Amino acid sequence: RQAVVSLCLLALTELALLTLTFCTNFLSAYIHNTLEVFHNFRLRSLANAQSIVAFERGTGLFFEQQLQQWHETHLGGWRFWNTYYAGVHPVVTVIFLVFILVRMFAWKLTRVNWKRANEGAASPSLSPSLSPSPVADYVPLASGDSLYYAPEGASAVVGRSAFGDLSPAQQYRFLRAVWVLSAWVSFLGFLFIPTMPPRLLPVCDFLNALGANVGACLTTEFSFIDSIGAHGSLLWDWNDEAVKTLNNPYAAFPSQHTIFAAWCAIAWIKLIGPASPALSVSSSAYWLRALMRWAILLYPMATIYCIVITANHYISDALGGLVVLAFSYAAVHLYYTLRTRSFSASKRALFRSTLPY
Repeated sequence: RQAVVSLCLLALTELALLTLTFCTNFLSAYIHNTLEVFHNFRLRSLANAQSIVAFERGTGLFFEQQLQQWHETHLGGWRFWNTYYAGVHPVVTVIFLVFILVRMFAWKLTRVNWKRANEGAASPSLSPSLSPSPVADYVPLASGDSLYYAPEGASAVVGRSAFGDLSPAQQYRFLRAVWVLSAWVSFLGFLFIPTMPPRLLPVCDFLNALGANVGACLTTEFSFIDSIGAHGSLLWDWNDEAVKTLNNPYAAFPSQHTIFAAWCAIAWIKLIGPASPALSVSSSAYWLRALMRWAILLYPMATIYCIVITANHYISDALGGLVVLAFSYAAVHLYYTLRTRSFSASKRALFRSTLPY
């Protein structure tokens, strides 16, 4: 009963954390609307947008308008790309999160220690202070000729061995930590670096739920098309009251669309793993596995193309999103590496104390 209750509490905690993280855009809108006069919020976002445009012009990256015009002339299909922007971003991310979460709980319910807990048997432990709880993820640790057990996470050797050597619970916590950290770092960007997206630079008459104009009305300098406003999508429109009320119109830098899409690619590549060493490089199975692993990179590439041609983000927003994700991955990787070293040192000291002298 204690194991079941603990597992249910873990599930509720994880779902609450993931849901709150998904709502960072809405949370930033609420904070701005509550603590700041919208006119000042709009002016700050416009100033940041102009700084990004100046930076991109100076570095030769400001080609968003030309790319959108080229797409309008040669490809079109705006309802598809608008729907992609509106729906694929949350749906794919939720699918990946649910998959690794369910995978973790499936492993917890089938591993040896769960069965031991339900049978009432005691699990082996390093010491009374490290005795296992009913739902602790105990993993084997070899020490000399003996086999000891330690809490899951204490032996997470992300920095010292392959990702595939970790348990599904460790893999979930590592990937979830990267996603959560990157989302909350982007939330700080929404708070302190509000940025007007390209689609709003030439807009003069779009009002939010408070009746205030959200555009910059720079019609002579910019010619961006608000593709969702002009062509619509199959899911929602900027004129929907819920979107006007909940959405932060200036949550452009960094791009969460880019962060989440690139995170999904990393998660997939990590879970699929490298091609098996038993497979020959010349075999079709080897290349099929490699294709299954790396084809996922098309998803973040298509996402970046989508957010640029729909004028919802600058190229700098996408680059900023990739930097945020890289920082988050490095931070989580470093944390687990240091945690591993700390536990390894304490394990060696504890093992020496148990040796018969």
